[in-house]
Amino acid sequence: MKLSVKPGKGEKIHIFVDDEYRLTVDSRFWYSERWHNCTQIDSGELAALEEAVGSRRAFNSLEDYLSRRDHSEKELYDKLCRKYPPRAAEAAIEKAKELGLLDDERFAQNFAEELYERKHYAPRRILLELRRKGMDREIAENAVESLDKDGETRIIELLRGKYRAAFSDEKGRRRAVNGLMRMGYAYPEIRAALETLELEREELDVNG
Repeated sequence: MKLSVKPGKGEKIHIFVDDEYRLTVDSRFWYSERWHNCTQIDSGELAALEEAVGSRRAFNSLEDYLSRRDHSEKELYDKLCRKYPPRAAEAAIEKAKELGLLDDERFAQNFAEELYERKHYAPRRILLELRRKGMDREIAENAVESLDKDGETRIIELLRGKYRAAFSDEKGRRRAVNGLMRMGYAYPEIRAALETLELEREELDVNG
């Protein structure tokens, strides 16, 4: 089969097989691959070219996703598979790992710290969120292990701030307890923190 190309807009290269349009690639890809010197191509080579183009496009999409925010390997694979064949997604993932663009251990550590500092989640909830992102259990547990585990102190801080309505009435207390449990804190920790603050309030009332 005859292989020919025509330049398109910008860096685009349009590929034709037996004078019929087949696909479009960017010039950097085209001139870095072996096919740009070919004028004939068989079906096997054409399949390889199409697979390479698919992998290139998948990798370009991967870079775009990573430019917006960090991702886990599973997140990226799932996103890429919505647009590209699994083999193209796998090739893009492997290339990103080789280039150091993708590292699940680094992602898990950064994501765990973000959830801990910004959302004030408990380690138990953070572990759950990491697993939802497709993290290997060992990687997720290692990331959580590095976090501060003083749950009662963090609950007290939240009760003094976000959940200060817990001391207004029973409804406020229930909302605070339910909200803290959704964040991953255990009920015994929450109860202990509430009791600590109630004792402080009572002392202030007595001494005030």
